Amino acid sequence: MFNLKAIVNSRNVQKLELIGVVVGVIFFLLSLLASLQFFRFQHLLFDITEGRIEVPAEALKRDIERSIVTGIALNTNAQVPFMLNNVIQSNPIVLAIEIKNPATQELLWSAGKRPASSKLSTESGSFSKRHVPSSDSSSTPVFVQQWPIVDALGLTVAQLTFISDKAEAIGIANKARTQLINLALTLFIASLLVLAPILFLLTLKLDKIVASAKAVMLGNTLDQNTIFTSEVCQLAQNAQDAKNLALAANSALAAFSKTTPT
Repeated sequence: MFNLKAIVNSRNVQKLELIGVVVGVIFFLLSLLASLQFFRFQHLLFDITEGRIEVPAEALKRDIERSIVTGIALNTNAQVPFMLNNVIQSNPIVLAIEIKNPATQELLWSAGKRPASSKLSTESGSFSKRHVPSSDSSSTPVFVQQWPIVDALGLTVAQLTFISDKAEAIGIANKARTQLINLALTLFIASLLVLAPILFLLTLKLDKIVASAKAVMLGNTLDQNTIFTSEVCQLAQNAQDAKNLALAANSALAAFSKTTPT
């Protein structure tokens, strides 16, 4: 009796382990899907936020280059500060704008207040450059984007740098991450509540089928309804019948051989 209880308990433990593995795989897949969707959304959100800055930045870049073509030196053009302040007032997300000499990194013009924690890249290019905020909790997360200012000959005479606020985008990303985590947990709990009983019932049914087929193979008597409703039991019964028929044929052949005179 003790051995029977041990066998039953071991089978129940195996069922629970199987269910735990399936649930773990589902949780891993849901977590992976949620992570991929979050990083995809965050990348798209940052691209859209930076895209909002590119429009006024390109317009300001064209205005400055147009003034250079007219022969006015950039470092003596008194209209540049007004243009920079106008862009900052029209775009609250922009914290500061700087124009530097690309060779000496000398600051020619600036407007707005640049956060002390932000560090500008010394590279120049016609594409946006993201700045990764410092890990210090007091630092201000910002986007840093740079464009070259060229003269009529196509030579780079200055570097235009936009420093914009990243806190709003990070806040939206954090909110989206929380919602994704809640959704993933909800789906996991729902799958656990739905799949766990189904898997447990399936394992019980499988154990019953295997036990019935084993009983048939061993020659034990079973309910005919159980045999008819189970294909595995029918297969085992057919195999057992074929075995019994072969044994009967062999016995008959052996008896016939003994009774036949040589």
